[in-house]
Amino acid sequence: MTRRAHLLLVDDDANTLASLSRAFRLAGHEATVCDNASRAVELLRTEKFDLIFSDVVMPGKSGLEFLEEIKNAGVKAPVILISGQANIEMAVRATKLGALDFLEKPLSTDKLLVTVENALRLSRLEDENRELKRRLGKHQLVGSGATMKKLLVQIDKVAASETRVCILGETGTGKELVARAIHDPDTSANSNKRKVERYFSMKSAICR
Repeated sequence: MTRRAHLLLVDDDANTLASLSRAFRLAGHEATVCDNASRAVELLRTEKFDLIFSDVVMPGKSGLEFLEEIKNAGVKAPVILISGQANIEMAVRATKLGALDFLEKPLSTDKLLVTVENALRLSRLEDENRELKRRLGKHQLVGSGATMKKLLVQIDKVAASETRVCILGETGTGKELVARAIHDPDTSANSNKRKVERYFSMKSAICR
């Protein structure tokens, strides 16, 4: 079941605001409405929202300008832009500026609620991913001996390349920590910049 969310709706059309807020409130969400982007920016300085819906074409500050400004200000809430004058160029620019989605008017209630559900699910997964990275970050490669220094140099070289790597060693020697250090700069002691890709962990046993 979708959790209750606090939504910010930004549109210069009063009828659109009334229609959207009613649909969301009937679905169990809390909706705050704002009739221009500048006021919405001020509101975001004091309140937090789970999701933001904004029209694109508005007097004064446009939805695209609003999106760019709040992203630069560090607002983390996902933003979904809506417009009755949508085109491919507008949608592409919105995506580049950080919009989660771009919807065309008129909007159906079902489409709106599905969009909210998907956005909240994605936000929850991102939160869980950040928490997992935070926990994994506690298990970093540490040490100042000659052997560890040599290992970190090797990790640096491999992390900067596209080379496939097979890490060998006995159980408990830290093979997976090395793999994470190569692939994830957030958990690496040397903060490498290797593109994050999937890696596989395989365990084997020798029968005598």
